[in-house]
Amino acid sequence: MNGDESHALDVRGDTGPFRYLFENVQDAVVAFELEDGEPVVSLVNDAFCETFGVTHEEVVGASLNDLIVPTGRAPESDRFDRRTAAGKPNYAIVDRLTEDGLKTLLYRGIPYDGGDRGFALYTDLTDEIRRERELAVLNRVLRYNLSEEVESLLEHAEHLAEAVEDPALVESAREVRTSTLALDRMVEEASDLEDVLDADPDLDGVALADAVEAAFDDVPLVDYAAVTVDIGDVPPVRSGGHLDRAIAALVDNAIRHTDAQTPRVRVSAEHADGVVALTVRDHGPGLPERERRLLTGDVEVTPLDHGSGLGLWLVRWITTAYDGAVTYEEREDGGSDITLELVPARD
Repeated sequence: MNGDESHALDVRGDTGPFRYLFENVQDAVVAFELEDGEPVVSLVNDAFCETFGVTHEEVVGASLNDLIVPTGRAPESDRFDRRTAAGKPNYAIVDRLTEDGLKTLLYRGIPYDGGDRGFALYTDLTDEIRRERELAVLNRVLRYNLSEEVESLLEHAEHLAEAVEDPALVESAREVRTSTLALDRMVEEASDLEDVLDADPDLDGVALADAVEAAFDDVPLVDYAAVTVDIGDVPPVRSGGHLDRAIAALVDNAIRHTDAQTPRVRVSAEHADGVVALTVRDHGPGLPERERRLLTGDVEVTPLDHGSGLGLWLVRWITTAYDGAVTYEEREDGGSDITLELVPARD
């Protein structure tokens, strides 16, 4: 970066819009210069002073790390400083010493002037992270309690079906059991969705045959269906570790929603035009229009437009998280094909 560009970014001498932004942004912002690898404060905004309990006069010329980095976190801040010196930005969730004690902050480091200077922005995430942890605990408690209630309902429904003689009551008991199993499946799918949303965004390659095999292990109904598999010679595909759950949801749906005494399902895959297409073919009645549009992404999931279950959400979210897509096709001979268009993993 040349001298003119450096001057243009020197907020100390700026009286225009950039200076106004620096002084009025709600995030804590500090400008610094690297001296012997150490970030020395050259300017801070009022939000920084309020967040960290300091004055402008106290911090200018002081080491930023000495001011706000907790004991034991020096290796972390040193790594950030080395990246700044190399002209690389930083983005991390960090703990820093503030006016109100140790807090969790979103840190963004922006180098300029060839890495000799930079900006650091801090956003308080403490309340958000606390709420996320509380919600995570609540979700676990709710799932546990629901699982306990499901087991109780299944036990009573089976007992009623065996104890009563009235055909209508027997049928009612069976309906209760069916609805209870559906609730149990939704609890499992909700847990899977949470895992997917919290998963590491890094995508690794997975052999499709392995993912299909793992999927079948999660679908007990496979034992009561005629399932054929034709994966063929296809390359590994991108996966964040949950592709088998998407396949399992499709296979379970294909077996469950058919009137045939022995449901027929075919799982196949082919590689063409840079895409690995995995298709689950069934012989059921097909998906309702709303479910179909939610699955393929033609409409977004909303509180008023969400479909009847979580399985199709799971399929869509997992596939799109791996940079793939979902297509749906009804066949003239009956049944439907749901295809996951997956991206081959890099070698």
